[in-house]
Amino acid sequence: MNKFSLVLLAFFLPVATSFGDTPEKMFLEQVYANGGKTLYCQEAFQADDRVSLEHIYDERRLAQHFGCRTSRLCQSSHQFVEVSRDRHSLFPVTRHAELDRRRTLLGDLPATTATDPQCGYKQAFQVFEPPKSAKGDVARAMLYLYDRYDIPLLGTLEMYQRWHRDDPVDDEERRRNNVIEQVQGNRNPFIDDPNRADSLQGSSPLNMQFP
Repeated sequence: MNKFSLVLLAFFLPVATSFGDTPEKMFLEQVYANGGKTLYCQEAFQADDRVSLEHIYDERRLAQHFGCRTSRLCQSSHQFVEVSRDRHSLFPVTRHAELDRRRTLLGDLPATTATDPQCGYKQAFQVFEPPKSAKGDVARAMLYLYDRYDIPLLGTLEMYQRWHRDDPVDDEERRRNNVIEQVQGNRNPFIDDPNRADSLQGSSPLNMQFP
């Protein structure tokens, strides 16, 4: 094998084999040891399935907040890594939903917007509206990040407070919160105390936009 081929192999091999050793895979084994359902589509999976993971707070915009052009360039930032790896902000999703969600802002769309027939979410004009069954989970994760790390909301506070009220905390969220506390050492207080969300105040109706 020539030197050029070895370089290519070294470049591509980690991409093909790293899933089993990544923090993402560890997250699934820790938080979903007995399996679970994906966030938007409610598709059942087991911990060893190849499930996509979504960062509720878009990593590209998070990197911009910390002064980096890309998330890769921000890996040396302790603050970026801490926020991006916080288990309270990670959720299993189907590949189909991951692709539709990518590079969109969370928001409300008109009632006339087409609904995804498989999962019930809406997506149009770079805006993604989760199905009702996931809105509360999304809102409480976003409010947690906003409150804990003092980072800008991606969307309006009013919207997340409304989503939080419309889709109350359920038993699965409580279970997940308990497990994450065991492995990470802290809880999402918006799950423990739903009234906490209404006490938050925002400085801007929309803090971040597409560049």
